[in-house]
Amino acid sequence: MKTKLFIFLSFLFFTIITSCNIYNPAEPVPAYIHIENMKVKGIDTSSTGQGSNSSKITDAWIYIDDQLIGCFEMPCTVPVIADAGNHLLKIRPGIKVNGIAATRTPYPFYDSYSKSVNLQSGEITTITSATVTYNGYMTGVSHFPLIEDFESAAGITIDSTQDSETPLTKITSPTANVFEGTASAVGYVRSSNLTFECATVQYYQLNQGTQPVFLEFNYKCNHAFTVSVRGSNISGTTVINTARVEALTFNPTESWNKAYLYLSPAIGQLASMVSANKFKIYFGMRNYQAEDSLGLALDNIKIVQ
Repeated sequence: MKTKLFIFLSFLFFTIITSCNIYNPAEPVPAYIHIENMKVKGIDTSSTGQGSNSSKITDAWIYIDDQLIGCFEMPCTVPVIADAGNHLLKIRPGIKVNGIAATRTPYPFYDSYSKSVNLQSGEITTITSATVTYNGYMTGVSHFPLIEDFESAAGITIDSTQDSETPLTKITSPTANVFEGTASAVGYVRSSNLTFECATVQYYQLNQGTQPVFLEFNYKCNHAFTVSVRGSNISGTTVINTARVEALTFNPTESWNKAYLYLSPAIGQLASMVSANKFKIYFGMRNYQAEDSLGLALDNIKIVQ
């Protein structure tokens, strides 16, 4: 009897151990990819017509062999389960649309960064600085209806409106108010001048279909300001009807910031309201508390579509 019990218990123990080995295999050891940052390559404005290479790429959308691993805020170190050896790493540069963390998405106008990487279990592959460019097909000015960097001596394409109590001023100093190059533009409001507003001098024909439209710009301000869009139905030189909607209000920032403002919702709303076919961009600041020394500095304003 004892012999039979011993045999039964041995069989049971063996079965349990075997079962554990089957259903609880050893965890695979991942390889790791570390990405420090991404930026846009330097752009020769005279030859490409793409404007400044300023960017604010916050996220890396990582693909291994065209399979999405996930979206990660940089800098990041990402575990990857893959066979040892060479794999195609692709990183799509991601932004916060309208500066909102909940609206992270790959920026549709930047190319992906691609590289063959040798992944080994437990080892880290480091990408110190991944550089990208605007999409290859975006080589004509039709994809950049507006580029204003305030560097041209011939004048600027943005000016104060008739409702503004203070002018938009091109400045070259102090250097703290110049983002890059030799010039930026500034508008101020004071206790005696409560309204500042500037707008594009001309209307632009912008996409109203599935192709997105973004407004890129660098800014610094010590008071909230609003970007709005005016849409007009224009036939030849005749303005048939017009309307204006606010796109987004931006909060103060002590240092220079980069915005990717998604214009398509405002464009769609204006197209619905007044059958708008051309559009102007406005920047406005209202000094309701009659404070002094409030200002907005702008640089590298760019419409991309």
